[in-house]
Amino acid sequence: MMDEWANVWPRGGLFAFSGMDGETRHAEPFVAAGLADALGWRFYLTPRVTVRLTLNGSPLSPRKTPDGYCLSDCWHYAVADFSDIRVDGAFVDRQSMFIRVATGHPGENVQLRLDPEPRETEKGRLITGDGWWLAVLQRRMGEHEHFGLAISYTDADDATAHASAALDADPDSVVRDRLRIYKEAAIPASLSDTARRTFFKAVSIQKVNVESPQLDIPCRWSTPDRMPHRHMWMWDSAFHGLGLQYLDAEIADEAMRALFVKQRPDGKLLLAVQPGQADCGEEDTQPPIVAWSLCHQNERNGRIECLQELYPAVVRYLEWFELNRKNANGLYGWRIRLDDDPIRGARGGESGMDNSPRFDRITGMTAVDLSSYMASEYRCLGKLAQCLGRTEDIAEWRRRHTGITRRVNELLWDDEDLFYYDLDEEGDFIPVKTTAGFMPFLAEIPDRDRAEALRMHLMNPKEFWSAAPLASVSQDEPDFCQDMWRGPMWPNVNLLVYYGLMAYGFFQEARELGRATLREISHWYARTGCFYEYYDSTGTLPPPELPRKGGVGEQGGVGFGVVADLHWTAAVYVHLSSELG
Repeated sequence: MMDEWANVWPRGGLFAFSGMDGETRHAEPFVAAGLADALGWRFYLTPRVTVRLTLNGSPLSPRKTPDGYCLSDCWHYAVADFSDIRVDGAFVDRQSMFIRVATGHPGENVQLRLDPEPRETEKGRLITGDGWWLAVLQRRMGEHEHFGLAISYTDADDATAHASAALDADPDSVVRDRLRIYKEAAIPASLSDTARRTFFKAVSIQKVNVESPQLDIPCRWSTPDRMPHRHMWMWDSAFHGLGLQYLDAEIADEAMRALFVKQRPDGKLLLAVQPGQADCGEEDTQPPIVAWSLCHQNERNGRIECLQELYPAVVRYLEWFELNRKNANGLYGWRIRLDDDPIRGARGGESGMDNSPRFDRITGMTAVDLSSYMASEYRCLGKLAQCLGRTEDIAEWRRRHTGITRRVNELLWDDEDLFYYDLDEEGDFIPVKTTAGFMPFLAEIPDRDRAEALRMHLMNPKEFWSAAPLASVSQDEPDFCQDMWRGPMWPNVNLLVYYGLMAYGFFQEARELGRATLREISHWYARTGCFYEYYDSTGTLPPPELPRKGGVGEQGGVGFGVVADLHWTAAVYVHLSSELG
């Protein structure tokens, strides 16, 4: 099986110990990104620490081999230009890892080069940072050079002790433990060799982005990416569950339960939370797609116990929207961050579409996506109520869905453009075509004529059906570009649209969209070793070269670029691969 596992070195991709395998500590991270120019890692510490493998003073570069693999918590790799050198290693636990190099030549000088320069101690090398200590120990064992790396947020002795334990660990046993989930993963039989390797990479990303129970979160939970979005985010977690259900249904349940651990007494779910964090008065929430996610998971796994627990909490959350995001016209609107720059900020942060041109010039709105999500949630609540025998609730959820459907069609449909638009604070259309206009599909709001008109927009190569569909903003809009929510393709949105198309019997279009999404993810994985937050809808630029909130990489509005190894992209890949075969 190893000859079909993920084997592309991830330039900027995540490495860390997973909460699937044991304890993690959100407040004490030991998380790294793969280097782009060498076999090595850049640890997300303050200051950053870079670790490079060298041979006789020269950095080593990874080389793909059929029997090699590179996963988020273990790896087995050949080295470019040196056919007889093998590098393997794994995270032993939340604060340590081992690296083992087989050179075949006892005289070769294999080292770890660290930046910043460590100080030498009697026991090994040590770097001291902002409240942490990183120890590096080295030992020759036959033809292998062994390294133990460990971090401590206590003191230098603790770091050294864990590095020593990593050296003493049985490498084969550690690797077997790390590989368990990959060996048990249910891989769709029809996948090509490239797609299978990409699938294993998706499993690896889902695994690394699971945290263990800690502090006031009593179950395992998921994060968008262990760095930089390392907290638990609301709508991200709903997508994560759709992929996790194929790997471990219990963890998928826990990820959904975790969402409600910090639910406010008034029912609100916050945009993001973290273990041990007091309620800081966060004003934003995120898109309500929890009932929709639970419906899909229940259809596959029949998780009635989880539904019984979460159903009342979901109802309370939707009641919060009724009281806090419902407009006088009977529909719903996002909170707008009025002080944020339209491009470099997140005026539409609550919607998930941070810098979409929908939000550029408004102070208030009636949102077509939020109104559609609410209708979808009520429709899904009706299904959940049916499963749970809550027959007395079904009529109310049907009534609410019908009411929203009627108002969306009355107020948000433009008979001239044949498209759904948001309304501004004056009740006028915000005439910019974005993928938000397709969210009524998800809630089965359009009649047949409107659905056909939407399908025509979606499949138009001058609008949304771009080289890598779907463009998040229609290509004929003046604001279309490749900056985040102003044009790129987003896999999570494609999944929502996929299910909307399926609901209307547009099966061919849905499958084309699903397969196009999988192809784009796989294409860039094969070249960079990573999955990404979003992709160039024109199919031209590599994701790391796309702007994010006004600039590329660290020049962007939040100091980092397109996020690599994002969890929901992996969840979408696992989910669509499993659905489409």
